[in-house]
Amino acid sequence: MPIVSKLSEKKLTAIIEPSGDGFVISCPELDLATQGNTEEEAFNDLIDMVIDYAKQYSENMKKFSESPNRSSHLPYIKLVNKLKPDRIKNLFF
Repeated sequence: MPIVSKLSEKKLTAIIEPSGDGFVISCPELDLATQGNTEEEAFNDLIDMVIDYAKQYSENMKKFSESPNRSSHLPYIKLVNKLKPDRIKNLFF
């Protein structure tokens, strides 16, 4: 199991692990996970998921921001929404 030390509250964590013939990647700050055949494919899919989740969160702001399991996502959502899609990758370490 990888160990990750959180360096910044404004960064997202990408934890990638081999799984079968591919890789599983997760972002614990947003409770998102996906997989891909390669590390790059998995990471690109995670970025797409973050963008989609930020859009969904924004569309349901009141409901999501008051939800106990999603309220902590708000600072990250605000940050994602400020960036162009090609800059989202820079939020990860």
